[in-house]
Amino acid sequence: MRAEGALGGRTFPMTFEFYNRRSVKMRVSLVGTLHEEAGLANVAELQTILERLQPEVIFLELPSAVLDEFLNGTRVNIESTAVRLYRESHRVELVPVDRAEPSGNFSRSTRDLFKAIDRASPNYRRLMDRQSLDTRVGGFPYLNSDRCIQSWADIYEEVLATVEWIGNPGLRETYDLWIRTHELRDAEMMKNIEDYSGGNAFARGVFLVGAAHRRSIVEKARAGGGTGSPKIEWDFDRFLDEPV
Repeated sequence: MRAEGALGGRTFPMTFEFYNRRSVKMRVSLVGTLHEEAGLANVAELQTILERLQPEVIFLELPSAVLDEFLNGTRVNIESTAVRLYRESHRVELVPVDRAEPSGNFSRSTRDLFKAIDRASPNYRRLMDRQSLDTRVGGFPYLNSDRCIQSWADIYEEVLATVEWIGNPGLRETYDLWIRTHELRDAEMMKNIEDYSGGNAFARGVFLVGAAHRRSIVEKARAGGGTGSPKIEWDFDRFLDEPV
């Protein structure tokens, strides 16, 4: 038996083996990370988590167009380095699930937005300093904790309050686009994971995503995701306590 499935414009075969393995419980561990090393949040610790989980598939916070940069070393960060080291001794499928960012001046406008917030809000600077310190000291256990989720909620609340206080229509427009973009990205990443899981059976997967996205991803996962997809068993933090 052979059929075709699709993800991000790519097709993959759904063979007899796929149908025969539909009963496999597909567990995906949501690993909140960051893109640059900071204290205990480093490549070695992320590599240890991957070795502990032994994923057959790793979902990446990347659009498919930049996967080659991730693989060839052009795009270097914690995730790319840890995944490269893991791939040296393990067979693993890498699946980019993010959407491309808006075209035009989105990146520059977003940088300008946060520069304005940083200049205007001592409380924002205090919250970001605390987040950085907790990340350096707490590493991945902190990045994957409820305390980190609350920290980012406090930061986002201060971002909105500062934008409203500044009262610049252009900054507010950029803020609204930034919020919409994050929501669209999170929704598409979840949909792409569900689509891949609908056409590929695996026992263990990992989703590497920036810790600032965890709250949204957890909420979407608990809401059940899309219809017609196989049931994914999400692991939000158990992987931190499991033996190597």
